Amino acid sequence: MVEMAAARPFSFDDPSRHVLDAARLRSLRSTGLLTTCHQPALDAITRLAAFATNSPTALVSLVDAERQVFPSHHHGPEGADESPAETPLAMSFCKYVVANDAPLVVEDARTHPDLSQHPGTTEGGAVAYAGVPLHDPAGQVLGALCVTDVVPRHWTEKHLDGLRDLATAAETKIALRLSRRETHLDRERLMHVLDGAANTMVVIASSDGVIATMKRHVATLFGRDASSFVGSWTLADLASLAEPGTRPADPGESQDWTVRTSHGRQRVISVRVSTLLDNYGDVEGYVLVGDDVSAHRRAERVLQDTVERQAEAVRRLEALDTARSDFIATASHELRTPVTSINGFTELLTEGVVGELTPPQRDLVDRIGRNSRRLLHLTEDLLNLARLDATIPDVRTAVAIAPLAVRAWESIQPELGTRALEAVLEVEPVDVVVMGDPVQLERALLNLLTNAVKFTPDGGAVRLAVRPHEAGVVLEVSDTGRGIAADEQADVFEPFFRTRDTHEKATPGSGVGLTVVKRVVEAHGGHVLLDSEVGRGTTVRVVLPA
Repeated sequence: MVEMAAARPFSFDDPSRHVLDAARLRSLRSTGLLTTCHQPALDAITRLAAFATNSPTALVSLVDAERQVFPSHHHGPEGADESPAETPLAMSFCKYVVANDAPLVVEDARTHPDLSQHPGTTEGGAVAYAGVPLHDPAGQVLGALCVTDVVPRHWTEKHLDGLRDLATAAETKIALRLSRRETHLDRERLMHVLDGAANTMVVIASSDGVIATMKRHVATLFGRDASSFVGSWTLADLASLAEPGTRPADPGESQDWTVRTSHGRQRVISVRVSTLLDNYGDVEGYVLVGDDVSAHRRAERVLQDTVERQAEAVRRLEALDTARSDFIATASHELRTPVTSINGFTELLTEGVVGELTPPQRDLVDRIGRNSRRLLHLTEDLLNLARLDATIPDVRTAVAIAPLAVRAWESIQPELGTRALEAVLEVEPVDVVVMGDPVQLERALLNLLTNAVKFTPDGGAVRLAVRPHEAGVVLEVSDTGRGIAADEQADVFEPFFRTRDTHEKATPGSGVGLTVVKRVVEAHGGHVLLDSEVGRGTTVRVVLPA
């Protein structure tokens, strides 16, 4: 089943005319996205698209002349193998989205009259597909934001609304990227203009203002022979060659003259007249010094335009960030209620309320419980992140850190019970009380402990230590797990950032856990320190003031 554009029928005719449109290809290539992959800003959007539609695969697909390129692609734990950075255009469903500038929704491509024999179906394994167009600021269709599945799917209107909203967010990201690239080009042009500034012009006049001598290029600038000026023209006459109404500069005054050269070009000359005095203080003559500031004036205009574009980019980025936070908060809130119900029902099943479970049934119920708890934890993280972004004030109470750490440690015992890990809790005698939100502080510590367990293989160790610190108290979570590459450590606290290792091993996670940790700790006046080495493990220290 295919949902078509309301204004005109959806066409599966040869899309080449639209795909190969020269203006569209210029716009596409100007983004600089055809040679990049895993753009963090777009990766966050594809993760949300997969999450919002419960799809194993989500892609940002840019349709080039002979290929489709994926600057961002997301595969969930149950998705297919990591997709290539690009595929031949023959494999693309997204080219039809570009050709029609309309959404394409397919529930089962294997039974579709136009797509059943398409290479994307027969070779690519795509069964269900939903894609919406991506545009540049001028309205050119660059590609599509799409989700796919390897089984038939019914795409709801809620799924499609979510895709459209996320496509708008992706378009804003692309527009911001274009704006930054244009700003960079403007700066390059500005440097070129400044390097080509003209020579200084000098005119010497007698005490009555009559021109006595001038540099030859000055006469050339005005399109006349120098001899025609000397002895007959005054400085006032020279000023009259500028824009109508221009008067000669008074001594000591700076003035801009706008003149048109013999080649028809308009130049702006910054003029300053100085008085020449003899030994008795009488006026002997005048010196007019002029600098061609045309380049500077153009540079000022370019700079002003750049500042305005950057200000607009900031406004759009702020609007996008607000929309992102609103979307995350709404989606997370809608998920929390059903996930909580699933948790409750799995507990009832485990307790035998509806009868004793067989071992296979208990195993399935345990899996449902683990995954629903993971989803609930993710939902709480997303809500907490949105709440922190919105700077919603939290209740501040006196929080005893040592008991809080023990509670967090007890909370991860079920996870530790399923793993072969050495677990060590070290709580030194510490009577430190922090003014803050106990729920947020415990969630931040739980995020660190959960990460330590998740990324440490069986046979390794996880440790939580609490000890006094000169500033108050330090909580230290360490593990002997995978570790984090040095070039990625500065980014792990950014929202939705996931390391190369988690991408390659398809490790579940949202990329917001450490973001929540950092923001909660900083909201309490503390700071977070990270020490990690690939293959040796990670230590995170949280320092909180008393």
